Amino acid sequence: MKQLFQMIWIDVRLSFKSYVGIFMLIVPLAILGVLTFFLPTIENAGASFAVVTEGAEAVPPSVVETLDRFGTVSEYSTVEAMNQRLRGAGQAEGLYWDPEAEQFVSVMERSLSADTVFSIGSRILRQHYQAENYPDAPSPIEFAWYVPEELANRTINPPVATVGGAIFIVYMVILTAFMIGMSVVNDKEAGTDRAYRVSPLTRGEYFIARSIYPLLILLVYSGVGIVVLGLTNTNIAQVYVSVLISYSVSLLVALFVGAITKNENEAIGIIKLLGMVMGLGILGGTLLPDTWQWVAYWIPFYWIYNILEGVFTLTETWGSVGWKSAVILGLGLLYFVVSRKKIAEGLS
Repeated sequence: MKQLFQMIWIDVRLSFKSYVGIFMLIVPLAILGVLTFFLPTIENAGASFAVVTEGAEAVPPSVVETLDRFGTVSEYSTVEAMNQRLRGAGQAEGLYWDPEAEQFVSVMERSLSADTVFSIGSRILRQHYQAENYPDAPSPIEFAWYVPEELANRTINPPVATVGGAIFIVYMVILTAFMIGMSVVNDKEAGTDRAYRVSPLTRGEYFIARSIYPLLILLVYSGVGIVVLGLTNTNIAQVYVSVLISYSVSLLVALFVGAITKNENEAIGIIKLLGMVMGLGILGGTLLPDTWQWVAYWIPFYWIYNILEGVFTLTETWGSVGWKSAVILGLGLLYFVVSRKKIAEGLS
């Protein structure tokens, strides 16, 4: 048991000393950082207004208050400052009072001179003054509280988070498989596997020790991904059950890589080849139409992605998680039986 913990500690230290280990720790964070840039926020749903609130061109406070109910209002002291905002990044509409013409001017960002579409700000102004001057008049707009048919299949969580989160965790499962496989290959190349053979450490304990640290990385990054992508409203237990089931596939891939390769260069080549095959599972789950999904049924990573996407879209049940997990374990067992002889020869 002492040697087992020593091996785990060695894995932790080596991961921070080698470029590969640092790469495997930093890249997942970079991927999450990129995904967050594409996540929609509440600010994206409303309009953005650049309003002049000082001087002769100032918009009355009551109008500013009304605009604030429909979007984000940024206040500026002059028309020039407002125009500078409209020339900047992002989308916004400008609004100010023209004292000579005695009317509001709504400026649409980068609009054509022949554009006759009313701006959002002008529409809000019309509603504001109708409610102020004719409070008893019926509203020209009626809101219906129902979901249109074309939006009936939308999910609560944004697709960037659900698809991106599922792909991220599948990527971490693949990454941990390569971490374990590379550890076994490095032991074979350096000759330390011979030392382990004459030690009290059994073969099972050896693989357990090599698997603990990657498993911790997988569990931690799965939780980080859920928090960063805003998927905390999902069934966390289903996520981690799926992650633990998928880790059995990681162990199988690691055994295969460690068995058939003799050095790091061979391992990298096999990893690239297996990475493309495993990536087909993700492509099948994201790009293929429903009638062609069966083409990817033979890939365990297709089912891993399928479970995780269902969990993140809040459509997965424990029953579906159960039978899909059984498919993953069944495929893993089938591939293990097929390659068992080769794995035993390579690791002996």
